[in-house]
Amino acid sequence: MSFYDLDASSKKTRTEQLVEKDADGTKQFEKVSKHSPGPVKDEELLARSLEYPSKFHAQGGLNDSLFQDAFSHGASAQRLVKGWESHKSDVHFRFEARAKARREGSCGKSASPDFTYVGALHMTAGELRSFRLNGGIKALVRVYDAGNDESDPLHAEIIADSSGLQKQQRHELRVRLMTLAEQRGLHVSPHLDQEGLHRAESSKCLLVRPSATLWMKSQEDAPTSS
Repeated sequence: MSFYDLDASSKKTRTEQLVEKDADGTKQFEKVSKHSPGPVKDEELLARSLEYPSKFHAQGGLNDSLFQDAFSHGASAQRLVKGWESHKSDVHFRFEARAKARREGSCGKSASPDFTYVGALHMTAGELRSFRLNGGIKALVRVYDAGNDESDPLHAEIIADSSGLQKQQRHELRVRLMTLAEQRGLHVSPHLDQEGLHRAESSKCLLVRPSATLWMKSQEDAPTSS
């Protein structure tokens, strides 16, 4: 039975169930399948997708929902075991494909035409695992190997252990996670059109721009009228 096999009838969230199954967090340091390269090491860099409009304030800038799913279901990330340069094409492709599915509607969800993959935010597993509140000793964020599927062996999950935290403390943790991502910079998606690039700018993150966006290249390659 896999660590990720949970009680579907439980009224507890997925993250609550995972934390209960792994009270001391040791499952973070286990390999989950033959497809995975192994447990997520502290020094490993992770890429987290930033999408518009769900994680943006209407007036611009990120909101603290950036890691909200870490408190309920689990926040997806891609492991960059060979560094960003080696993995960036695959990561951008995966994140854009997921956004495209949301735009068109999939898995029974209605279409969201404005849903846009803006770019990838980076942080290390160790940075996430270091989070404490008010000098406490309890580690509040976990990073698990989730490479169960052969098609996605570098998948990781970020889980927030909010058990015993008050509402204000959960808010503080979300804000601190958002701030970490902002400070590390946003690696802008090469799939953006001009409007999408404005979305990236409105994130108010430090931007790491691609050498050329795919949209710009498509304009350059388009035939010109005589």
